[in-house]
Amino acid sequence: MNVILSPAIEARIESEVSAGRYRDRNQLIEDALRDFLDRRQRGESRAQALRRVAQAVDDAGLYERVLLPDRG
Repeated sequence: MNVILSPAIEARIESEVSAGRYRDRNQLIEDALRDFLDRRQRGESRAQALRRVAQAVDDAGLYERVLLPDRG
């Protein structure tokens, strides 16, 4: 796989590798992609959970009870 990166990203990668934070460029890029994909998956799981909560609130009629409390 070939990837073309901007000069700014290339410089940041080289800086991280030179500082000894990563063994080489491949390790940094693999770690970064793994982190990105894990975060995206957690975000999707969270969004699904929030949709289920919202549906439960709607099914229970709680949304209207909170927004439109009794006026009497």
